[in-house]
Amino acid sequence: MDSPAASPEPSPSFVRRHWVPGGLVLAFLAYAALLAFHMGAYAGGSDSSGYMNNARLFERHRVRVERREIPGIPTDSLPSYTYVPLGFIPVGHEEMVPTYPVGLSLFFLAAAPFIGWTIGPGLVIWLHALAGVLLIFALARAMGFSRGGAALGALLLAISPVYIFISVQALSDVPALTWCVAAVLCAWLSRRHRLWALAAGIAVAIAVLMRPSNLLIVLPVALCLGFDWRRWLALGLGGAPGAVFLAFFNRALYGSAFTTGYGAVEQIFKWAYAPLSLKNYAIYLPELLTPAVVLVFALPWLARNGSRLLVAVLAVWILSFAGFYAFYFHTHETWWYLRFLLPAFPAAIIAMLLAGRAVARRWSPRAARLGLAVSAGLIFVWDGFWTLQKHALSIGDSEYRYVQIAHWAQSRLPTDAVMAAMQTSGALFYYTPLTLIRYDQVNPEDFAKIAQAAAAAKRPVYAALFPFEVKLALERQMPGQWTQVGAVRDTTFWRYDGSTPTPVNPTPTHEFFLEKLGHLEVSGQMGAGWYEAEHNSTHAWSWSTGRSKLELDTWPKASHRVRLDFALRGIAPCTITISQDGKVLWQGAVGTSRLPVSLTFAIRDGYTQLEFATDAPPQLENEEPDARRVAFAFYDPALTSADEAK
Repeated sequence: MDSPAASPEPSPSFVRRHWVPGGLVLAFLAYAALLAFHMGAYAGGSDSSGYMNNARLFERHRVRVERREIPGIPTDSLPSYTYVPLGFIPVGHEEMVPTYPVGLSLFFLAAAPFIGWTIGPGLVIWLHALAGVLLIFALARAMGFSRGGAALGALLLAISPVYIFISVQALSDVPALTWCVAAVLCAWLSRRHRLWALAAGIAVAIAVLMRPSNLLIVLPVALCLGFDWRRWLALGLGGAPGAVFLAFFNRALYGSAFTTGYGAVEQIFKWAYAPLSLKNYAIYLPELLTPAVVLVFALPWLARNGSRLLVAVLAVWILSFAGFYAFYFHTHETWWYLRFLLPAFPAAIIAMLLAGRAVARRWSPRAARLGLAVSAGLIFVWDGFWTLQKHALSIGDSEYRYVQIAHWAQSRLPTDAVMAAMQTSGALFYYTPLTLIRYDQVNPEDFAKIAQAAAAAKRPVYAALFPFEVKLALERQMPGQWTQVGAVRDTTFWRYDGSTPTPVNPTPTHEFFLEKLGHLEVSGQMGAGWYEAEHNSTHAWSWSTGRSKLELDTWPKASHRVRLDFALRGIAPCTITISQDGKVLWQGAVGTSRLPVSLTFAIRDGYTQLEFATDAPPQLENEEPDARRVAFAFYDPALTSADEAK
């Protein structure tokens, strides 16, 4: 009897045709999930809140908005930016207009009717980030690279720390890259069919709407088009509607078709910045694009191998953006400001691929494939390391704190409160109806007028401040008696109680949990009496000094009856009492093992406070010199239900 035939091993060509593409698709889907999980496209700092506020204005068919002012004080007696949050510039005596370009806000506006303002901006950024990776793959293929080489280029872009960092925020840098790559790809394809030049014109227009400096992409596009007047006509037809729209928009907002909201060019571009920016390029580009970025300097030699047009396109593309932003006043400050160079990253990556291909042509096909695989592995390890080092994926959570800050202010403060702010001003303008004062724009004399007018109108004055702002705001710009009334993470809230200056000693709180039940969010802030949160692979906890407070907020602000499950453990046996508004909710003996506890209580109008207390004195947790004095620990909170209170 014959033995059964052995299953044939897959041939190398079969693997390349089927398994490798399947693996790339799975990797791309995993990457998409990674970005979606860490997405934090909220109205946060200056840029993100600016784009979001613009989009909300456009939804109301407006390009100007009235400032939220305090009655009883002449506007012209205060600095022009007193009532103007980040992301706006003042016009006239009572209005303000957006600072930032219109393109990204229009995409946010287009998405909102279908998926809302909460998810819409994140989806827009996510789709652009994925499209940017696909487009660089398509561009590399169109420029003659193999699928493996094009995939390597896509990998270089996708896991660059700065690309990931910007791909989870409501910023225009990744969309700017995406539309610049689309413009060059369409222009390159127009050499085969002129109709692609029309698409290139549309892509250029959208890129410029995203950011005016993206007009630089016309330079490599022009090289792709060559001297064929039909391609140029198609490019003009494609770009004309966007150019006309932008001209009318700029004229309506800033008084001239050629003026933007960024201010005077001579103030933000200077020769003195160039050496500092070039130093920043040398330090950080090897981290963001791997040390292989030095291969870009091989472009002049690569032109000798019959790739002159390709080399010229890449060189002009890189030099135009790198040269332009070398003189910009932010570029030299830190690594994430190299995000302005993102529209040129695809050119730099393809230049690296071109140099690598020139070397690999001297190898056998098997050695070339091995080199490709090794390169991909090294890129993954290198960029993964720097992504973790730079905490690139955590920025989405950092952006979310602006939402929490606004939620706290709206749920805790009077609706007629006047809020002094700078870093949080754009977010507070977007999420709340509060009147905002830019403390960085006023001096003590100006603030005295503001405080007097607010008192006359019986409107309390508060301040929302990041740690770096506290001393500047409360001791230099707005001296007086300030009382801390709350905190969200390291952002503190203060109430103005009089003109007599007093020392300020902020006490931040930390968010211990955030639960989402449907459209309801409930956050728990560990206030006075708790130490910082700790965690391991299975548990999260915070130690108490013996008397401590847990603050709970809901968003939207409403009344709910909730069930909170957690555990308590004492450093020694003790009795713990949990109360709400003086009413005891739970009392029991707690030992040195975790004791499960379940509480059901009401949160009224979006806020409540639970007080924890024990009859046992705190003890040193260990014999180390910096040992804390602790009494009990609060473990693993979980909100298991929430019903509207009746």
